[in-house]
Amino acid sequence: MKSYEMMLIFIPEMDEGAVNEEVSKITSVIEKSKGTIQGTELWGVKKLAYPIKHQDNGFYTLINFNSDTSILPELDRLNKINDKILRHLIVKTGEGN
Repeated sequence: MKSYEMMLIFIPEMDEGAVNEEVSKITSVIEKSKGTIQGTELWGVKKLAYPIKHQDNGFYTLINFNSDTSILPELDRLNKINDKILRHLIVKTGEGN
């Protein structure tokens, strides 16, 4: 199992409850593949460095998790087809194997 950090930027119109729903969908996919969620941080609405899909702001969310590498393509695919997510990035952290 390797440690990963996933940053998600949701559309700014979403409230915290709607973001929590979307995050729970993503975390359930990780947990179904025998991964573990280390933590979730909702950073709230922040100004973007540059406009993305005609948006100047985004709702930032950070998810730390441990998982095998086999789940990464599926997470990437799900995040790309979700129209509520402006951008996402999954990075392997220095922790874990």
